[in-house]
Amino acid sequence: MGQGVATAGRAARGAGVRTTPVRLLAAALLVVALVLGGAVATAVTQPWLGLDLRFDARAGGAVVESSAGPSRAIPRGTVIRSVAAGGDLLTIEPKDLTGQVDGSFGPFAEYQRFMARQGRYAGMMRQPEVTFTDVAGRSYTIRPDAAGRPITSLGPDFWIGMVVGAFSWLIAAAIFVFRPNETSARYVLLSGVAALLFVPIGPIYTSRELGLPETLFYVINGMNFLGGSLYAAATFALLLYYPSKLAPRWVGWAVVAVFLAWYVAQAAGLFADLTFARRALVLAALWGAFGLGAVHWVRTRRDPVARAALSWFLLSWLVVVSAFGLVILAPQMFGVDTGAAEPYAFLLFLLTYGGLAVGIMRYRLFELGDWWARIMAWTLALVLLAALDMLFLVGLQLSAGLSLSLALLVSGLVWLPLRGFIAEKILRRGRADERALFEGVVQIGLTADAADQLAEWTQVLKARFDPLRLDIAPDPADAPRLDDHGLALVTPPVAGLPSLRLEYAHGGRALFSPADAAQAQALCDMVRFVVDSRDAYARGVTVERRRIAGDIHDNLGATLLSALHSRDGERKDRYIRETLADLRSIVTEPAGADAGLAETLARSRKEMAERLAARGATLLWSLEDAPQVEVESKVAQSLRAMLREITNNVVKHADARTVRVSLAAGDGDLILDVEDDGVGFDPATIARGAGLDGLSERAARHGGSVAWSPGEGGRGTRVTVRLPRA
Repeated sequence: MGQGVATAGRAARGAGVRTTPVRLLAAALLVVALVLGGAVATAVTQPWLGLDLRFDARAGGAVVESSAGPSRAIPRGTVIRSVAAGGDLLTIEPKDLTGQVDGSFGPFAEYQRFMARQGRYAGMMRQPEVTFTDVAGRSYTIRPDAAGRPITSLGPDFWIGMVVGAFSWLIAAAIFVFRPNETSARYVLLSGVAALLFVPIGPIYTSRELGLPETLFYVINGMNFLGGSLYAAATFALLLYYPSKLAPRWVGWAVVAVFLAWYVAQAAGLFADLTFARRALVLAALWGAFGLGAVHWVRTRRDPVARAALSWFLLSWLVVVSAFGLVILAPQMFGVDTGAAEPYAFLLFLLTYGGLAVGIMRYRLFELGDWWARIMAWTLALVLLAALDMLFLVGLQLSAGLSLSLALLVSGLVWLPLRGFIAEKILRRGRADERALFEGVVQIGLTADAADQLAEWTQVLKARFDPLRLDIAPDPADAPRLDDHGLALVTPPVAGLPSLRLEYAHGGRALFSPADAAQAQALCDMVRFVVDSRDAYARGVTVERRRIAGDIHDNLGATLLSALHSRDGERKDRYIRETLADLRSIVTEPAGADAGLAETLARSRKEMAERLAARGATLLWSLEDAPQVEVESKVAQSLRAMLREITNNVVKHADARTVRVSLAAGDGDLILDVEDDGVGFDPATIARGAGLDGLSERAARHGGSVAWSPGEGGRGTRVTVRLPRA
């Protein structure tokens, strides 16, 4: 939108006119106010009778649908046969009250006769008194209100014309303001001018009570047809250049010139048949638009942006205008008066301009594919329903209720199965194999090499979206992003894989949509989950290996070392049996409570005392001082293993004579202190082996910690172990 504003500004400066988009839109609003104001003023300044008449051939005259104001004395349902005033008398004929003038008359002479009669009716309405005579011979004399009709007497069909004309013009003007250099926008502007001519003008004479002055009627009816002709010409010419160029620039203006020449010829009475003169070329343009649309559809098969813009146009114009032509214009070729329905049918034109605005402005084209086919199918169903209803109502002369019921029945029996067949066989795109996608994502997690992972990831994206081009994105995205009106989809970096840019979805036949972005996000989440699960498994394996290594080092190593240094055969055998039991415990790591804390500490005390005594050291530890608490079996096992490792370090490195052990419970933790009076060491400078690291890792496994500090008086080493009781 900002680029369009800048373009409009440059175009205005190049023309030497100090205009801005805001000023141009304000001028468009002023034009709307002038046209609509003139239309309303023309309608309300006509003399008011207060009658709403409908001709009924069976009743033999014009039936009074409602009466108010000057005619309130005429009963509703009265059948008026003739009107007299100022010495003039006219018997009401069926076509006197027609609203659709262009399609109601065949020979041009009939049209001229109708206009002359309208002038006579208008002259009667301007007389002081008008006399209506019904089919029974009763007369009703009224005094027309020469001041004009109340604005409230204008029906909804009149205001629908005003609204549609205004919005059609304003949307067309806005498109041109922001895209002034595009040929398509210029023809849209021309169609907006045409809509402002014929849509609000027609309701002036369709809402009349009896007649309008002959000259005024000729003028406004001519403007109505001129607007309709220019609209058809502009639409046909638009398709010569939108969404891609099919013809040189002069061809479009030549089309407009042909329509203007045709208009002049019919106004001069060169055509013997008025219906042919005012409908043939317009319908030819509408059918020609179908052909041009088909040509564009073939040409844009490898241009998804143009195809999406064309889809908007097909949805909003071809179907809508075709419905208008089928329901309103085509029946008029066979003498059917569709004037009553025409103002309501003009509401369809708002969809036309909305679709053109979206297509030309390229606004969120990528979302169209999600629902375009569905709306097209339902629109065609409505067109079929309206056509069948008109066929049964007019062609077979059935009642309104019966014709509608038959139309619904036929539509249900024919269209719904056909729609399902089309959706299944033609519109349904091939779906990606979800199983293959899942296996591809899992393969990424099972692949160790980064290049192979990237190859697997690109294969997954190709299988799902079938892009014509896939490269590493120069501008990475934090989340899946649509670029260039949906031409490209950018995936975010995920699990070490780079951000990728996919262009031209589904082999270049479609744009990427928000649904595709959501699917890409789901695939990224799957890859992240698989890779995270693989990494978590690898971390678990590493932790388990470290646990086994630590247990072997702390438990088996200490016990085997004790057996190695023992000269007592019975004690050696006991150490070996304990080693085998510890080995089974290390492999299985049972979760059950094999032994309580007190029993575990008793075994550790005995083992420590024997090993220290073999080195000439004394263990100072009273089991009775231990707290009476319960801990998990794993915590107790880890505590025993840590005591073994601490004892190993004292025996190997401390050269201590005394080792003190204390155990306390506080703040939810079990606190173990082991202090020796040996040579001591600095944990910050000493090379840490499996023993010291194993102590820390084992404590961390339970949410605990290990700290080293100098012993009492600065001699030896104190090891403080904190383990949670729960």
